[in-house]
Amino acid sequence: MSATLSLRLPEETKAQIDSLAKTSHRRKSDMLIGWINEKLDLERWQIEEINKGIAEADAGIFATEEDRQALRKKWLG
Repeated sequence: MSATLSLRLPEETKAQIDSLAKTSHRRKSDMLIGWINEKLDLERWQIEEINKGIAEADAGIFATEEDRQALRKKWLG
């Protein structure tokens, strides 16, 4: 089942979507559904990770000094 959603876009944004759809030989709706689903997945993942971190902090689970030093060495050399 599908539903209709209407939205207003700046003309420049619509022109870019039209151009990308034409260049990639894809329907605009298919292209936009793909983008929306990717963004929803990312947002869902981020919220889950934030909630996991909050739960760990609430439980008093924090990185040790050794963990912090290992990360510092990994990323800063």
